[in-house]
Amino acid sequence: MGSDWGNLLPDLLRSIAEKITSLADYLRFRAVCRPWLNACSPRPSHLPLQLPWLMLPYQSDGNNNSTRLFYDLSDSKIHKLDLPETRGVSICGSSHGWLVLQKGLVLSLLNPITHATIPLPPFTAPPRNMGIAPFDASDPEHFFENCEDDRYAIKPTDHVTVLKAILTSSPLDPSCKVFVLTSSNWQLAFCKIGDKCWTVIEFESITPWGADICDFTYIDGFVYTVNPFLTVTMYNLNNNPSRTLLGDGFDLIGFHLVQGVSGDILLIYNRPYVNGVVNETEYTVYKWRNPGEPNWIEVVDVGQNVLFLAGDYNALSLPSANLQLPGWGANCLCYDSVRAEQQNRQDSSALWYNHKIKLARLDDGTVTDISGDLGSFQVNECWQNSLWLTPSLL
Repeated sequence: MGSDWGNLLPDLLRSIAEKITSLADYLRFRAVCRPWLNACSPRPSHLPLQLPWLMLPYQSDGNNNSTRLFYDLSDSKIHKLDLPETRGVSICGSSHGWLVLQKGLVLSLLNPITHATIPLPPFTAPPRNMGIAPFDASDPEHFFENCEDDRYAIKPTDHVTVLKAILTSSPLDPSCKVFVLTSSNWQLAFCKIGDKCWTVIEFESITPWGADICDFTYIDGFVYTVNPFLTVTMYNLNNNPSRTLLGDGFDLIGFHLVQGVSGDILLIYNRPYVNGVVNETEYTVYKWRNPGEPNWIEVVDVGQNVLFLAGDYNALSLPSANLQLPGWGANCLCYDSVRAEQQNRQDSSALWYNHKIKLARLDDGTVTDISGDLGSFQVNECWQNSLWLTPSLL
């Protein structure tokens, strides 16, 4: 007589499930039958940090197709997820396993694995401020007393683009904050889950290139921003909000700010041209140094971290000790390599790009193709860029 796998004792099923370390395998285990599903925790805390999935580009202009493709580095497979929540919206960030969605002036969070959603405050709600005046304010101490109440308000007719969004933890954690970098009357803001409005950290600067923020990262209660000249500013968001200008750098175009080992600030720079030729693989990593030393120094060692890089404003720095790396080791940069297609298509005006994932070792510069051809996708305002997602059920 064959075994009746559906009648295994729940304690035994739970014991087996807790031995699984791959999120994809855990989902497959739960999907076997109803008793197996009931025996598994919907929010397992034993699963380690997962290798990121690369969400491939898709047409985001409201068409009926809601299937999204995610390449799983751990088993070299593409997962097809039906995410109707992403129809007609833009995805402006990915953090702690959640996607940050924008539709007009409204943001929300989506866990693409569980389909859980969390609303965020609308941009049209009157914002609070951190009490940090704009760089160009003539009277910073009395700025908020003298400025008009609606000077920095966002009107329902305004167009706001969220350039980047990150979370400090899973939004199921009551202390979670959501930070956004926007193209609006204020640049940098945050909210807690459940807040009715946003709190503005940095207002729009009217001085050309004066305080424009190109990227930012959050480290243990401090927000670090970088401008086009690689000047770093530190915002202390703890008891007494303050801003400190840490120093000037040098001029680069196309870079990403991430956290390194022990709270270091790393900057990943892609050299778009080398000797006048389009460059697709060469990246340079810089580390911010303390005042009194050269502000940015090039490094070929990021310790036991692995860096992940995709579309604009999408970069991750993850500790290799918590990842089940498939033979890579640490001190690597894993990135979505995008190459313009040579083949002709019916629409000659459309730009199509081929995607594949490559791994660059920072110590010796060797580059390896680790995914093969992932397909070709169009690039225009109606297409969502690729991004990395660390899948999670929490």
